[in-house]
Amino acid sequence: MDSRWVLRGLKADIVIYNIGQLVTFMEGPLARVSEDNAVIVRDAGVAIRDGKIVAVGRSSDIKSRFEGSKINADKRLVTPGLIDPHTHLVFYGSREDEFEDKLRGVSYSEILARGGGIYRTVTATREANVNDLLKRVLSVARLMLSHGTTTIEVKSGYALDLEGEAKMLYVARKLEELLPLKVIPTLLAHVPPLVYKENIQEYVNYFTNAIIPEIANRNLALYIDVFCDKGAFSLNDSKIILEAGLRAGLRARIHADQIEYIGCSKLVEKLNLDSLDHLEKMPEENSRLIAERGAVATLLPTSIMSMLEQSRPPVRALREAKTIIAIGSDYNPNNMTPLQQTVIDISPYILGLTPLEALAAATINAAKSLNISHEVGAIKENYTADIIIWEIENYKWLGYTWGYNKVLKVIAEGRIAYSRE
Repeated sequence: MDSRWVLRGLKADIVIYNIGQLVTFMEGPLARVSEDNAVIVRDAGVAIRDGKIVAVGRSSDIKSRFEGSKINADKRLVTPGLIDPHTHLVFYGSREDEFEDKLRGVSYSEILARGGGIYRTVTATREANVNDLLKRVLSVARLMLSHGTTTIEVKSGYALDLEGEAKMLYVARKLEELLPLKVIPTLLAHVPPLVYKENIQEYVNYFTNAIIPEIANRNLALYIDVFCDKGAFSLNDSKIILEAGLRAGLRARIHADQIEYIGCSKLVEKLNLDSLDHLEKMPEENSRLIAERGAVATLLPTSIMSMLEQSRPPVRALREAKTIIAIGSDYNPNNMTPLQQTVIDISPYILGLTPLEALAAATINAAKSLNISHEVGAIKENYTADIIIWEIENYKWLGYTWGYNKVLKVIAEGRIAYSRE
């Protein structure tokens, strides 16, 4: 178009210019990630208005066309904000002594069986009031935001009864009011309480008939999730819980095949699951089932580290099956790593992902895991303006250098949420 006819003086709230490398994924969630299907633009600019991206283009064009607060990216990398699709953010207390137990060779199953692990956190979380929980959660969420995370999924699961689970989900919902973070709340059937150890079916009935309908009626959760594994819920009980959640209008996801393979990932054949998470013990052949159903495999590398686990998800088989792969932090009292930036950085070492695959897995593919890839996860017109300006020059530095915060500035919901400058 003749530059004489390009509209100028258009209003924007923020104009980012002089971007050295803009990396995003315009084609939506990707099963195969490479420079051929990523959008990698040099000397780019972005205009933001009313919390949305209104234009993406060449730096000189964006800067001249739009009036607004100008941000010089100074030839640095710019990407979408990070999306963490698997966190247990709301809990109280800590379990640092159990870390030493694991180093001495005590398995997590043994810790759980003696009333530690999740059960220990349940006691502390039940005793904590809303203000205690919210104060702690805000502190961690601000840290996440300062390291580039702009969307988080938040699970319940550390109360196990109706009012306790409701309290946790209320705190998760409140977080979205207090910070420029998008929060996806999830009701998690984590483990049966110890008092139901001899009658787990009774607890399953309570969870499906009392907890799920009331949580759905109060609009406290968008998802139902269940820990399907040895020491948690059986394959059949997990199916019952997920079906109850789907009937109540919730979407569904699952913790599957983490500790032992008991067939949990095969539930994707029978149920509409958006995401199957963990998958350390999943047989390679189940990768095809996930891909055929259009579900996402959400892998959790820091969880693998915290469990001192030697098994790995079948990443090569997932790639070959053209399964969409996401990554998440699995932040919880057993894995106190809340930063999705760190998850990106260690994914090449733990999962064998390339830096570009890891970036897609933590942005557009993570958004797909949460059924929000139509609104976040990309730098694209009409998408929410969640954007990171990094101190590095290109995406290949992700994973190549790590152990410190590489983020200079975070724009969340169209406003500056963090700045190191």
